[in-house]
Amino acid sequence: MKRLPILGLLLGLALAQAPVYPENTAGFGYAPDKGFYLQGSLVLPFSPLGIDTGLDLQVLLSQNPEVYALLKANLFPGLVLADLYTSVGLGLDLRYPFGVHLGPLLSLEVPGGALSGTLGLGYQGGFHLAWGVGFRLYLEPLALEASTSDRYPFLLSLLYLW
Repeated sequence: MKRLPILGLLLGLALAQAPVYPENTAGFGYAPDKGFYLQGSLVLPFSPLGIDTGLDLQVLLSQNPEVYALLKANLFPGLVLADLYTSVGLGLDLRYPFGVHLGPLLSLEVPGGALSGTLGLGYQGGFHLAWGVGFRLYLEPLALEASTSDRYPFLLSLLYLW
């Protein structure tokens, strides 16, 4: 019973990072403990059953390369929660060095930005829980994003939207 509030807090924190809804972006980020990342996202040209799909990519530019790809499907794009638009989706993340996770995605649009996230169960050197938390501030045509995840404690990103 003591673990239930802690689990709830972790799940709540885990439900944010890149928005669920697909966007076209390109940019870079900086994590103090890891270095610079190139990152971007694309709206994929196929919509099975009318579901919007997208791909998010991050590549760590250092001597220890890391590549992260998130395939996402925006399953419920028009939900409203406390007068704020909410999107719920499903994501499959693929990582190099080898890792794969599957789980829910959630985005909550707030004035001028979005609070978004991921949570996934999978494999990365054994059973692994992947998570991410972030906030994106839209300054059209740019976006500023601050996030944390199981891959880095803090990442600040600047993205161009088109």
